[in-house]
This record gives sequence, structure tokens and C-alpha cells, in this order.
Amino acid sequence: MENSSFHQVINELPETLRLPFMVWYKCGLFSRNKLKYYIPMTVFALCLASLVIIAMAQYPYIENDVSDFVRNLEEISAFIEVLGKVLVVTYRINDFVKLIEITKLFWNFSKCNEETAMKLSKIYRLIVRLQKVYLLFILMGGVPLMITPIIEKVPPLGVWTFNGHDRLAFFVTAEQLIVILCAGMLLWSLDCIYLGFCIEIVVQFKILCQYMEKLTAEGNTFDEMETNYLDKMKTCIRHHQLMLWFIKKFRYAFSLILLIQYLTAGPLICAELFAVFEGHSYEIRARHSFIFVAVTLQLSFYCISANYVADEALAVSNAVYCSKWYFHYFPSLKVPLLLMMQNAQRGITIRAGGLVAINTETFVNVLKVAWTACSLARGLRRN
Repeated sequence: MENSSFHQVINELPETLRLPFMVWYKCGLFSRNKLKYYIPMTVFALCLASLVIIAMAQYPYIENDVSDFVRNLEEISAFIEVLGKVLVVTYRINDFVKLIEITKLFWNFSKCNEETAMKLSKIYRLIVRLQKVYLLFILMGGVPLMITPIIEKVPPLGVWTFNGHDRLAFFVTAEQLIVILCAGMLLWSLDCIYLGFCIEIVVQFKILCQYMEKLTAEGNTFDEMETNYLDKMKTCIRHHQLMLWFIKKFRYAFSLILLIQYLTAGPLICAELFAVFEGHSYEIRARHSFIFVAVTLQLSFYCISANYVADEALAVSNAVYCSKWYFHYFPSLKVPLLLMMQNAQRGITIRAGGLVAINTETFVNVLKVAWTACSLARGLRRN
């Protein structure tokens, strides 16, 4: 796809997806020249890998201080998360392009009544505001990281135990400042793209349900009414099949990203909670509390969105029943509608790496495990 035409496609995207994909476009991820995005992404990945290796090498020199251990874990966890997501986005960029192309087949608000259209427009505006607030939250969190090297003479993330290596410390500090800026924009855009696609799925299911519930048969004779109603219902069935196919592609594109998020956020939530209780000062406790809340909110960001998708997918079977197709006595509708209800009732589960279900139940379980592990660690430490 040409860059100019792709730029036009992005401008035609729903507003919930337009800005995050525009960030990727400006970074050259959709360029036809593969070297234009493979080389910068490879250099960025190597920088992340070097920071992770240096952070891991710090552990043998850390004294018995819980806060220092957790601060170093923050750096390792954050850079591993970004590194994994960079690799996935770079080598699966075509999957995201396919998702963009499928969205052009989505229904617009003309398929639903004015009241439903207004409600859906409010959802779009709410999500756009949420994305902007999230960006502001990232920028506000990045300011202290940028100031830290000036005040404390240490790198923004992690700890520094290599005393006497001033040049290496300066290099790591400069590298972290550049990486944090790029990583923040990448994580923001990726999280917003995930949220945007989830909202698009939810909106399409809502439009489909409302359209089916208000479906009527038009025509002068029974045969004309049956043909008219059957054509409308076939349109609904095809759109439902399109949405199931889109969700399949969506799950494949985000499967590894969700797994990386789950594997990095879970242990870090537990460690931050432990550091909150074991901190020696209010300043340290406040810092770890802030990061605990931030990581927890990011994980909930993924889980709650996936939960809404699953709920709206199940609502399609109720919409088929509420369409009152059985009142029209059209025998030809029986089989396709029953198949549609059966497909809808199977439910949709978004899984991380095909292993872990991403939903609110998983989110609650992570918090429970974190609290249990924190309690056990505190008990062992005291004994």
C-alpha cells in the first residue's frame, strides 16, 4: 500500500484509532521500504537489550534493601515489556494493516436509530478523552524520571552500583532518557490501539443487535415479505461472521502482546506491593504505591476492555431472539438463525498467548496472588 493512500486510510479511521495509528505512521512503521522501519526498530531493540543486561548485572552488588531490589526489577520489567512489544509490532505489522483494512467494512451509525447513534457517539468521545488523559498521565509520570538524573545523579530507572564507572553511568543515563521517551509513546499508542479496536468491536455488536431487534418485513405479498426479511437477516448474518473473523485476526495480532503484558505486570505488581509495606520511609512507600497503581491500571486497561468485548458478543444471541423472527413464519430463516445464535452463545475469550484468559476475573486473580505472595514474603522476612 502506498504511503499517501495509507495516510488517507488512517484519516478515514474512527477517531479512537486515528491518533495512535498516526503515531505509528510518523515513525515509519507502515513504509513500503522495510529498511526504514526495521533498522530504527532493531537499534531501539538493541538499546533496550543492553539496558536490561546492565540492570541484571547490578543485582550482585545491591545490598539487602527491598526498595533497591524492586527499583532494579522495575527497570528490567519495563524494558523487557517494551522490547517484547517492539519485536511483536515490528514483525507483525502486516497483521495490524489487515485489521485496519477490515474496519473499512464496518457498519456506520446509519444502521441504527438516532438515540443509539447518540449513545455510540458519546462512547467514542469518552474513549478519545480517556486516551488523552492516559497520554497526559504518561507525560506527568515521565517528568520526575527526567529530573531524577539532575537531582540524585543516578539513572532515571533502577539503581546504580557500579561505583567508579562514571562514563558508563553517563552513557546509561543518556540512553535511558532517549529510550523512555520513545517507549512511552510506543506503549501509549499500542495500548490505545488495543482499546480502540475493542471499542470498535463493541460498537459493531451494539449496532448489529439494535438493527436486528428493530428488523421488519416489507412487501405486498407473503413471498415478497419473506424475501425482504431474509435479505436483511442475511446481511446481519454476514456482518456477524465478519466480526467473528475480525476478532480472530485481532486475537492473533495481540496474543503475544497480551502475554508479555501479563508476564511482566504480574510479578511487578507483587514486588511493588511488597515494597510498599517494607519501605523505610514515606517517600519510598509513596513512590512504590504510585508505580503499583500505574501498573495495576495498565493491566486493568487490557482486562476490562476484553471483558466488554465478550459481553457484547454474547448479547447477539439475545438480539436474534428479540428480533421476533418466529412471528413471521418464514421457514427458510430457521436454520441460519439457529446457527447464528449457536455461534454467538459460544462466547469469545481473548487469551494471552493462547494460554491465559484476559478478563476481569484474571485481573482479580492477579491481585489476589500478589496479596498472598506479599503476605508470605513479609512473614518469611520477619522470621
